Amino acid sequence: MLDELNQEMDQLLYVLSHDLRAPLRAIDGFSQALIEDCGDQIDETGRDYLERIRKGGIRINEYIDGLLTMSRQSRGDMRIEIVNLSKLARETADRVASWHDAHAPKFSVTDGITMPMDRRQAGFLLEKLLDNAWKFTVGLDHGQIEFGRMDIDGEAVCFVRDNGVGFDMEYARSRLFGPFQRMHPDQEYPGLGTGLATAKRIINRHGGRIWAESEKDKGTTIFFVVGRE
Repeated sequence: MLDELNQEMDQLLYVLSHDLRAPLRAIDGFSQALIEDCGDQIDETGRDYLERIRKGGIRINEYIDGLLTMSRQSRGDMRIEIVNLSKLARETADRVASWHDAHAPKFSVTDGITMPMDRRQAGFLLEKLLDNAWKFTVGLDHGQIEFGRMDIDGEAVCFVRDNGVGFDMEYARSRLFGPFQRMHPDQEYPGLGTGLATAKRIINRHGGRIWAESEKDKGTTIFFVVGRE
């Protein structure tokens, strides 16, 4: 049932994105034409408005791309196997680190963590969680990120923990895993806000749960467990 709902959502996203792109291209094209062809007839305020229209259209296109990427990374046939998440986390961290240039937090991994998952989607999951951890520890002299596992009420629960900026859980509780829901200003921490939404879709497909604990200026821990054997 869940896979059928995901397929219907993916089809809806594709149709919406396809139908939205044409009017967005028109908005951008005609705005640019006005600037180039009629610029001498438009005052500075008018040109500023047109530039804002163009930037808004570009941002909507970015949101469409984000939705499609989120859909693509959390769909497809799954092959469940025992995945060495410790090894995969190290490989993923090397890739994520290359995206963040000079930022080099201390990264630690508990050895021997395995879970029954689809390997490809497990990679996407760790990529989203580690990328967030890297991003939100930028600016710290002693940034720390950890991938580990703990026992919670008899369940083996994995987690990604950082000591970054964190956020107010009361403010974020109902919004955190929704697409485009951002806890921090875009100017300070760029992104579309689809990382945790993608992670949740992946965990849902594995019959599991994902949740967070965070405190402002003290870091964030994202927990997840899968239930699909």
